[in-house]
Amino acid sequence: MGAAPQSIDPGHAGQLTPLNRLTPTLLDEALAHASIERHPPGHRLFMQNARDDRTLFLLSGQVALCRDDGTSITLKADSSEASQPVDDASPRRYTALASTSVTLLSLDAGFLRDLLARSDNMSRDKDTLVNAALTAPLFSRLPKPHLQVLKKRLVHQEANAGEVIVREGAPGEYYYLITAGACRVSRRRRKGGAPVTQHELAPGEGFGEGALITGKAYDSTITMIEKGALLRLSRGEFLTLLVRPFIKWVPFKQAMAQHGEGAILVDIRSAGAFQKRHLPGSINIPLATLHHCAPLLNRARTYILCGDAGRRAASAAFLLAWQGMDTLILDREVRLILDN
Repeated sequence: MGAAPQSIDPGHAGQLTPLNRLTPTLLDEALAHASIERHPPGHRLFMQNARDDRTLFLLSGQVALCRDDGTSITLKADSSEASQPVDDASPRRYTALASTSVTLLSLDAGFLRDLLARSDNMSRDKDTLVNAALTAPLFSRLPKPHLQVLKKRLVHQEANAGEVIVREGAPGEYYYLITAGACRVSRRRRKGGAPVTQHELAPGEGFGEGALITGKAYDSTITMIEKGALLRLSRGEFLTLLVRPFIKWVPFKQAMAQHGEGAILVDIRSAGAFQKRHLPGSINIPLATLHHCAPLLNRARTYILCGDAGRRAASAAFLLAWQGMDTLILDREVRLILDN
Protein backbone atom coordinates (compact mmCIF):
# COMPACT_ATOMS: atom_id res chain seq x y z
CA MET A 1 0.00 0.00 0.00
CA GLY A 2 1.36 3.42 -0.80
CA ALA A 3 0.62 7.07 -0.24
CA ALA A 4 -3.00 8.19 -0.13
CA PRO A 5 -4.13 11.82 0.32
CA GLN A 6 -6.34 12.38 3.33
CA SER A 7 -7.41 15.22 5.57
CA ILE A 8 -4.93 15.55 8.45
CA ASP A 9 -5.93 16.97 11.83
CA PRO A 10 -3.91 20.19 12.37
CA GLY A 11 -4.36 19.82 16.12
CA HIS A 12 -2.61 16.44 16.10
CA ALA A 13 0.03 17.58 13.61
CA GLY A 14 0.76 20.64 15.73
CA GLN A 15 1.91 18.38 18.55
CA LEU A 16 4.57 16.73 16.40
CA THR A 17 8.20 17.87 16.45
CA PRO A 18 9.31 19.91 14.50
CA LEU A 19 5.85 20.73 13.06
CA ASN A 20 5.06 22.39 16.38
CA ARG A 21 7.56 25.10 15.44
CA LEU A 22 5.58 26.20 12.39
CA THR A 23 3.20 29.14 12.45
CA PRO A 24 -0.48 28.16 11.92
CA THR A 25 -0.29 29.37 8.30
CA LEU A 26 2.85 27.41 7.53
CA LEU A 27 1.47 24.33 9.31
CA ASP A 28 -1.55 24.46 6.99
CA GLU A 29 0.83 24.73 4.04
CA ALA A 30 2.80 21.73 5.29
CA LEU A 31 -0.32 19.60 5.68
CA ALA A 32 -1.57 20.61 2.23
CA HIS A 33 1.61 19.06 0.77
CA ALA A 34 1.66 16.05 3.13
CA SER A 35 0.26 12.59 2.46
CA ILE A 36 -0.91 9.62 4.50
CA GLU A 37 0.86 6.28 4.00
CA ARG A 38 -0.81 3.03 5.07
CA HIS A 39 1.13 -0.23 5.10
CA PRO A 40 0.39 -3.82 6.19
CA PRO A 41 2.41 -5.84 8.75
CA GLY A 42 5.83 -6.78 7.42
CA HIS A 43 6.09 -3.90 4.97
CA ARG A 44 9.56 -2.34 4.82
CA LEU A 45 9.40 1.44 5.15
CA PHE A 46 13.09 2.03 4.46
CA MET A 47 16.49 0.34 4.68
CA GLN A 48 19.43 1.10 6.96
CA ASN A 49 21.99 3.37 5.23
CA ALA A 50 19.47 4.39 2.55
CA ARG A 51 19.01 8.05 1.68
CA ASP A 52 15.37 9.06 1.82
CA ASP A 53 13.71 12.40 1.09
CA ARG A 54 10.72 11.67 3.35
CA THR A 55 10.09 12.83 6.89
CA LEU A 56 7.76 10.23 8.45
CA PHE A 57 5.60 10.41 11.59
CA LEU A 58 3.95 7.28 13.01
CA LEU A 59 0.22 7.97 13.53
CA SER A 60 -0.99 4.44 14.31
CA GLY A 61 0.44 0.95 14.79
CA GLN A 62 3.95 -0.21 15.65
CA VAL A 63 7.24 -0.07 13.75
CA ALA A 64 10.35 -2.17 14.41
CA LEU A 65 13.61 -0.26 13.94
CA CYS A 66 16.31 -2.84 13.20
CA ARG A 67 20.06 -2.55 12.77
CA ASP A 68 22.38 -4.77 10.78
CA ASP A 69 23.93 -6.06 14.03
CA GLY A 70 20.62 -7.71 14.98
CA THR A 71 19.45 -5.20 17.60
CA SER A 72 16.00 -3.67 17.28
CA ILE A 73 13.73 -1.13 18.93
CA THR A 74 9.93 -0.96 18.81
CA LEU A 75 8.31 2.40 18.15
CA LYS A 76 4.64 2.68 19.15
CA ALA A 77 2.13 5.28 18.00
CA ASP A 78 0.76 7.58 20.75
CA SER A 79 4.03 7.25 22.68
CA SER A 80 6.14 10.31 23.45
CA GLU A 81 8.76 8.97 21.04
CA ALA A 82 6.23 8.97 18.20
CA SER A 83 5.92 12.76 18.46
CA GLN A 84 9.21 12.92 16.56
CA PRO A 85 10.01 11.68 13.05
CA VAL A 86 10.77 7.99 12.52
CA ASP A 87 14.59 7.75 12.29
CA ASP A 88 14.87 11.22 10.77
CA ALA A 89 18.46 10.79 9.58
CA SER A 90 20.15 10.69 6.21
CA PRO A 91 21.43 8.10 5.62
CA ARG A 92 18.95 6.11 7.72
CA ARG A 93 20.32 4.58 10.92
CA TYR A 94 17.82 1.69 10.94
CA THR A 95 15.74 -0.55 8.71
CA ALA A 96 12.09 0.17 9.52
CA LEU A 97 9.52 -2.66 9.31
CA ALA A 98 5.81 -2.43 10.04
CA SER A 99 5.15 -4.73 13.03
CA THR A 100 1.40 -4.15 12.65
CA SER A 101 -0.73 -2.30 10.15
CA VAL A 102 0.62 1.26 10.28
CA THR A 103 -0.42 4.74 9.26
CA LEU A 104 2.20 7.42 8.72
CA LEU A 105 2.25 11.11 7.92
CA SER A 106 4.75 11.73 5.10
CA LEU A 107 6.37 15.06 4.20
CA ASP A 108 9.12 15.92 1.74
CA ALA A 109 12.12 16.60 4.00
CA GLY A 110 13.49 19.45 1.89
CA PHE A 111 10.09 21.15 1.72
CA LEU A 112 9.74 20.85 5.50
CA ARG A 113 13.18 22.39 6.05
CA ASP A 114 12.19 25.32 3.84
CA LEU A 115 9.01 25.85 5.85
CA LEU A 116 10.91 25.71 9.11
CA ALA A 117 13.43 28.26 7.81
CA ARG A 118 10.60 30.57 6.74
CA SER A 119 8.95 30.17 10.12
CA ASP A 120 12.19 31.02 11.91
CA ASN A 121 12.74 34.07 9.72
CA MET A 122 9.38 35.49 10.77
CA SER A 123 10.65 36.13 14.30
CA ARG A 124 14.28 37.15 14.48
CA ASP A 125 14.50 38.96 17.79
CA LYS A 126 16.65 37.15 20.34
CA ASP A 127 13.96 36.50 22.95
CA THR A 128 11.75 34.74 20.43
CA LEU A 129 14.65 32.73 19.07
CA VAL A 130 15.75 31.67 22.54
CA ASN A 131 12.26 30.63 23.65
CA ALA A 132 11.77 28.64 20.43
CA ALA A 133 15.09 26.86 20.93
CA LEU A 134 14.45 25.86 24.53
CA THR A 135 11.74 23.32 23.70
CA ALA A 136 13.58 20.11 24.64
CA PRO A 137 12.25 18.45 27.82
CA LEU A 138 15.55 19.20 29.57
CA PHE A 139 14.82 22.94 29.70
CA SER A 140 11.40 22.55 31.32
CA ARG A 141 13.10 20.66 34.17
CA LEU A 142 15.74 23.29 34.85
CA PRO A 143 15.44 25.34 38.05
CA LYS A 144 13.87 28.68 37.11
CA PRO A 145 16.92 30.73 38.20
CA HIS A 146 19.12 28.61 35.91
CA LEU A 147 16.69 29.05 33.02
CA GLN A 148 16.54 32.83 33.40
CA VAL A 149 20.34 33.12 33.50
CA LEU A 150 20.64 30.71 30.56
CA LYS A 151 18.41 32.90 28.36
CA LYS A 152 20.66 35.89 29.05
CA ARG A 153 23.92 34.02 28.41
CA LEU A 154 23.02 32.41 25.07
CA VAL A 155 24.69 34.23 22.17
CA HIS A 156 23.00 34.43 18.75
CA GLN A 157 25.18 33.48 15.76
CA GLU A 158 24.27 33.65 12.07
CA ALA A 159 25.78 30.95 9.84
CA ASN A 160 26.13 30.56 6.07
CA ALA A 161 25.67 27.41 3.98
CA GLY A 162 28.91 25.41 3.98
CA GLU A 163 30.27 27.12 7.09
CA VAL A 164 32.10 24.82 9.52
CA ILE A 165 30.84 25.49 13.05
CA VAL A 166 33.12 23.06 14.91
CA ARG A 167 35.95 20.99 13.52
CA GLU A 168 36.89 17.45 14.57
CA GLY A 169 39.98 17.54 16.79
CA ALA A 170 39.56 21.19 17.85
CA PRO A 171 39.32 22.00 21.59
CA GLY A 172 35.77 22.14 22.91
CA GLU A 173 34.77 25.76 23.52
CA TYR A 174 31.03 26.11 23.02
CA TYR A 175 27.77 24.22 23.18
CA TYR A 176 25.43 25.02 20.27
CA LEU A 177 21.67 24.96 19.74
CA ILE A 178 20.35 25.14 16.18
CA THR A 179 17.54 27.68 15.71
CA ALA A 180 17.37 27.74 11.89
CA GLY A 181 18.85 25.67 9.07
CA ALA A 182 20.29 22.17 9.19
CA CYS A 183 23.77 20.85 9.98
CA ARG A 184 25.76 17.88 8.68
CA VAL A 185 27.74 15.77 11.17
CA SER A 186 30.84 14.11 9.71
CA ARG A 187 33.70 12.11 11.25
CA ARG A 188 36.93 10.48 10.12
CA ARG A 189 36.86 6.72 10.60
CA ARG A 190 40.65 6.63 10.77
CA LYS A 191 43.40 9.20 11.22
CA GLY A 192 44.08 10.96 7.96
CA GLY A 193 41.01 9.44 6.30
CA ALA A 194 38.27 11.35 4.50
CA PRO A 195 35.34 12.62 6.63
CA VAL A 196 32.23 10.43 6.45
CA THR A 197 28.76 11.88 6.98
CA GLN A 198 27.13 10.39 10.10
CA HIS A 199 23.76 12.13 10.18
CA GLU A 200 22.08 15.54 10.06
CA LEU A 201 20.89 17.87 12.81
CA ALA A 202 17.74 19.98 12.61
CA PRO A 203 16.51 23.10 14.44
CA GLY A 204 15.90 22.39 18.11
CA GLU A 205 18.87 20.02 18.35
CA GLY A 206 22.20 20.76 20.02
CA PHE A 207 25.80 19.62 19.70
CA GLY A 208 29.19 19.86 21.37
CA GLU A 209 28.25 18.54 24.81
CA GLY A 210 30.59 15.54 24.72
CA ALA A 211 33.73 17.64 24.27
CA LEU A 212 32.71 20.13 26.97
CA ILE A 213 31.85 17.50 29.57
CA THR A 214 34.82 15.22 28.98
CA GLY A 215 37.29 18.04 28.44
CA LYS A 216 38.41 16.46 25.17
CA ALA A 217 38.37 17.75 21.60
CA TYR A 218 35.29 17.77 19.39
CA ASP A 219 34.87 14.28 17.92
CA SER A 220 32.99 15.44 14.79
CA THR A 221 32.93 18.24 12.26
CA ILE A 222 29.62 20.13 12.12
CA THR A 223 28.91 21.98 8.87
CA MET A 224 25.90 24.10 7.91
CA ILE A 225 23.97 22.52 5.03
CA GLU A 226 22.10 25.76 4.43
CA LYS A 227 22.03 29.29 5.77
CA GLY A 228 20.83 29.27 9.36
CA ALA A 229 21.32 30.48 12.90
CA LEU A 230 22.62 29.10 16.19
CA LEU A 231 22.72 29.91 19.87
CA ARG A 232 26.00 29.20 21.64
CA LEU A 233 27.01 28.87 25.28
CA SER A 234 30.54 28.85 26.71
CA ARG A 235 31.88 25.69 28.34
CA GLY A 236 31.82 27.05 31.90
CA GLU A 237 28.26 28.34 31.56
CA PHE A 238 27.16 25.10 29.90
CA LEU A 239 28.53 22.96 32.73
CA THR A 240 27.06 25.22 35.42
CA LEU A 241 23.63 25.85 33.90
CA LEU A 242 22.86 22.70 31.90
CA VAL A 243 24.93 19.84 33.30
CA ARG A 244 25.30 20.18 37.06
CA PRO A 245 21.53 20.26 37.74
CA PHE A 246 21.23 16.77 36.21
CA ILE A 247 24.29 15.04 37.68
CA LYS A 248 23.03 13.00 40.63
CA TRP A 249 24.83 10.04 42.15
CA VAL A 250 23.16 7.19 44.00
CA PRO A 251 24.81 4.69 46.42
CA PHE A 252 24.94 1.05 45.33
CA LYS A 253 22.44 -0.16 47.94
CA GLN A 254 19.89 2.50 47.02
CA ALA A 255 20.43 1.85 43.30
CA MET A 256 19.68 -1.83 43.76
CA ALA A 257 16.56 -1.01 45.75
CA GLN A 258 15.33 1.34 43.01
CA HIS A 259 16.17 -1.28 40.39
CA GLY A 260 13.95 -3.70 42.27
CA GLU A 261 11.16 -1.13 42.06
CA GLY A 262 11.46 -0.70 38.31
CA ALA A 263 14.45 1.56 37.64
CA ILE A 264 16.57 0.45 34.68
CA LEU A 265 20.31 -0.14 35.00
CA VAL A 266 22.08 1.09 31.86
CA ASP A 267 25.71 0.11 31.31
CA ILE A 268 27.26 2.65 28.92
CA ARG A 269 30.52 0.77 28.28
CA SER A 270 31.33 -0.97 25.01
CA ALA A 271 29.59 -4.24 24.17
CA GLY A 272 32.86 -6.12 24.71
CA ALA A 273 33.39 -4.72 28.20
CA PHE A 274 29.75 -5.38 29.06
CA GLN A 275 29.98 -9.03 28.00
CA LYS A 276 33.04 -9.63 30.18
CA ARG A 277 31.42 -8.33 33.33
CA HIS A 278 28.27 -6.42 34.24
CA LEU A 279 25.70 -5.99 36.97
CA PRO A 280 22.90 -8.56 36.92
CA GLY A 281 19.79 -7.11 35.33
CA SER A 282 21.60 -4.27 33.54
CA ILE A 283 21.21 -3.52 29.86
CA ASN A 284 23.96 -2.33 27.53
CA ILE A 285 23.62 0.91 25.57
CA PRO A 286 27.15 2.10 24.70
CA LEU A 287 27.64 5.84 25.04
CA ALA A 288 28.46 6.05 21.32
CA THR A 289 24.93 4.92 20.43
CA LEU A 290 23.01 6.53 23.30
CA HIS A 291 22.29 9.72 21.33
CA HIS A 292 20.36 7.69 18.75
CA CYS A 293 18.63 5.37 21.23
CA ALA A 294 17.61 7.92 23.89
CA PRO A 295 14.53 9.28 22.04
CA LEU A 296 13.08 5.74 21.96
CA LEU A 297 13.42 5.05 25.69
CA ASN A 298 10.46 5.23 28.06
CA ARG A 299 10.46 8.63 29.77
CA ALA A 300 8.31 7.28 32.60
CA ARG A 301 11.16 5.10 33.89
CA THR A 302 14.20 6.07 35.98
CA TYR A 303 17.59 5.19 34.46
CA ILE A 304 20.63 4.40 36.60
CA LEU A 305 23.89 4.66 34.67
CA CYS A 306 26.52 2.12 35.63
CA GLY A 307 29.90 0.88 34.43
CA ASP A 308 31.39 4.37 34.46
CA ALA A 309 31.13 6.96 37.23
CA GLY A 310 33.23 9.63 35.53
CA ARG A 311 32.85 12.17 32.76
CA ARG A 312 31.40 9.69 30.26
CA ALA A 313 28.57 8.97 32.69
CA ALA A 314 27.98 12.72 33.06
CA SER A 315 27.74 12.98 29.29
CA ALA A 316 25.24 10.10 29.20
CA ALA A 317 23.20 11.70 31.99
CA PHE A 318 22.96 14.92 29.99
CA LEU A 319 21.81 13.07 26.85
CA LEU A 320 19.03 11.35 28.81
CA ALA A 321 18.08 14.54 30.65
CA TRP A 322 17.74 16.22 27.23
CA GLN A 323 14.91 13.76 26.54
CA GLY A 324 13.26 14.54 29.88
CA MET A 325 14.31 11.37 31.71
CA ASP A 326 15.11 10.98 35.39
CA THR A 327 18.71 9.79 35.52
CA LEU A 328 21.09 8.74 38.30
CA ILE A 329 24.73 7.67 38.22
CA LEU A 330 25.78 4.66 40.27
CA ASP A 331 28.22 5.98 42.85
CA ARG A 332 31.24 3.70 42.78
CA GLU A 333 34.50 5.85 43.28
CA VAL A 334 32.75 9.19 43.19
CA ARG A 335 34.83 12.04 41.84
CA LEU A 336 33.98 15.72 41.36
CA ILE A 337 34.12 15.84 37.59
CA LEU A 338 33.02 19.31 36.63
CA ASP A 339 35.34 21.63 38.48
CA ASN A 340 37.89 22.31 35.72
